[in-house]
Amino acid sequence: MLAYMKRQWFLVLIAGLLFATILYYVYDQNKDNLPAKSVGGKDVVFSVAGTDVTTDELYTNLYNQGGLDIIYMLFERSVVQAAVETTDVMTTKAGVDVEGVKTNFSDYYGADAYETYLVEALKSMGYTKLEDLTDYFIYTYKLQELTNAHIDTNMDTLFANFQLTNQPRVVSHVLVMMDDPTTPTAEETARFEEAKAAYANGMSFEDVVLNYSDDTSNNTNKGSLGYMDITTQYEENFLNAALALTEAGQVSDWVQTSYGWHLIRVDAMDLESLKEYQEFYTAILSTDATLQANVIWSKAKELNVDFLGNDELKAEILTYMGIEE
Repeated sequence: MLAYMKRQWFLVLIAGLLFATILYYVYDQNKDNLPAKSVGGKDVVFSVAGTDVTTDELYTNLYNQGGLDIIYMLFERSVVQAAVETTDVMTTKAGVDVEGVKTNFSDYYGADAYETYLVEALKSMGYTKLEDLTDYFIYTYKLQELTNAHIDTNMDTLFANFQLTNQPRVVSHVLVMMDDPTTPTAEETARFEEAKAAYANGMSFEDVVLNYSDDTSNNTNKGSLGYMDITTQYEENFLNAALALTEAGQVSDWVQTSYGWHLIRVDAMDLESLKEYQEFYTAILSTDATLQANVIWSKAKELNVDFLGNDELKAEILTYMGIEE
């Protein structure tokens, strides 16, 4: 199989993908387990009503119907699918996410109409039917795994500048909630003063969270908000106070936002702690417009991508990706 993949890597993998503009089912990536067929030296990927369709013909149809956007989309998916194996964890997680999306669409569009809207959303991402939603999620997990691995490999060159510009950190907070912090009720004021006094008199940050924080989404997790940096969408007062803290363990003064009063603590700023959060990898990726393309291209070369002498297509794809060789 490996020799076959090296000979026709690009077109063979593209032939194994489903795409909305192709109205027939392309045989799956286990095609090498089936009897091989060729016509005029060209590999046949499927037959429709007795008519054989070769890899060259499939590529031409894709390019003519959708242009380079489609070709690159399939190229990227081919790289990811070839580079990362599907795991049981991915499949299980995809099942959970699929049900969550179906529930959200059903709640928004109604039980009778949601499937139509969901299929249209899938088509915009290159899929054809509702059952492909699982494949979509599994693909995103694979792309994430591939990207994270690339970032880890190049962390020595990526992290220093990112740390300087984005100020990444893991934070927790206490929130004493008020309907209107500018005119708190007597009860709200009393609760806030009690929380302030408890912390000032030596109660630990964690105990203040457990006893006084109104953020029920995380008060059982020591008030953790997880990863944040300068791009995180927090209110300005909260963001500025959190970023003003310069070392792990440091706690801010009480900070007012539209939600009430917060006490903020930096839990970690070191690389190993940051790597526990997917948001950290996503933030690094978002700071470099060429990084995702480099992830795909470096892996494609590792997989011995072969354009079968089509230098024009290769040049177009590299230009599309913003990569010079």
